[in-house]
Amino acid sequence: MDIQQLRAFREVARLRSFSGAAKELFLSQPAVSRQISSLENEIGLPLFVRMGNSISMTDPGRRLLSYADDILHKLDQATRVIQDLRDLESGTVTIAADDYLSKYFLPCFLGEFHRRYPNFQLRLITQPQEGLTSLLADGETDLAFFCGEPKENVSLTLEQLCMEELCFVAPGSLSSDIASNLDKYAPFLFPPNMSSFGEDYKLYLPESIEHTNSPISIMSLEGIRTALIGGFGCSILPRNLIRWELEKGFLQSIPIGLECPVILTYPKDTRLAHPVLLFMGVIRKMLSV
Repeated sequence: MDIQQLRAFREVARLRSFSGAAKELFLSQPAVSRQISSLENEIGLPLFVRMGNSISMTDPGRRLLSYADDILHKLDQATRVIQDLRDLESGTVTIAADDYLSKYFLPCFLGEFHRRYPNFQLRLITQPQEGLTSLLADGETDLAFFCGEPKENVSLTLEQLCMEELCFVAPGSLSSDIASNLDKYAPFLFPPNMSSFGEDYKLYLPESIEHTNSPISIMSLEGIRTALIGGFGCSILPRNLIRWELEKGFLQSIPIGLECPVILTYPKDTRLAHPVLLFMGVIRKMLSV
C-alpha cells in the first residue's frame, strides 16, 4: 500500500468516478484503475462495486476511507512542517509600499529584520498606492502597506499597524490659532496630490487658500520638508517625516486633529510563507514597544 494508491482511492471514493479521479490527479483513467486494482489485490477485499457507469463503496472501502483521509491529512501536515523548516534556512520576503512609507516608515523594520534573520532576502517595491493592489493580486508581492484603507474593492486581509499624525509645520514659532493667521506663515505648500494622506487636510485651511492660486508647487513631501528647513513657507505634513527636525528645533508643529492609519494587507485565504510571518512579527513587536 503506497501514498499514490491511497490518493487514487480517496479521489474515486469522493467523486464516485474513475475518470473524474483521473482528471483530478492528472493521470490517465487506466492508471487510476491499475492503482485501485493493486490496492484491492493487496488488501484482498473489493473496495468498490462497479455496476455499469455507477460506482458504490463496499463496507471495507468505507472503513479504509476514514484511515486514508487521516493518513493523507497527516502527510500534508508533515509536508508543510518540512517546508517551514526549509524556509527557516533561506527565503525571500517581498513587500510593497508607496514612496512615503518606503522611505520613512519601513526602513527601521527592514533593518531589524535583517539583523535578526540575516539569511533571508528582503525586496522592497516602491509603487503609488493605486498600484499596490495589482501587485498583490498578481502575486508580485507578499505584503503591501497603505496609508488609509485601499480604495479598490478587492479581497484583502487588513491589519491596522499604527496611526500617522498630521501636523501644521513652519520654521518659526507657532500660535495656537493658525488657521486665522495663516498669512503670517505664507505661502502654504500643498502636499502633492499623489500623497498617501489624501486631501482631508484641506478642511483645516481657510477657503481663501486654494491649490490653484498657490504661488509655488513642490511635487514631493521631501521637497516640502527641505523648503521648510530653509525657512520658506508652511505646510501640513506627517509627524514622522519631520521628527528629527522637530527634536532639533529646526521646525515647529501643531497637531490638527487628523490621523491616517497605516495598514498592512495581503490576499485573503493565502497561506503566508514562514519568512513573511517572521517579518510581520518583527513589525508588531517593534510597534508594541
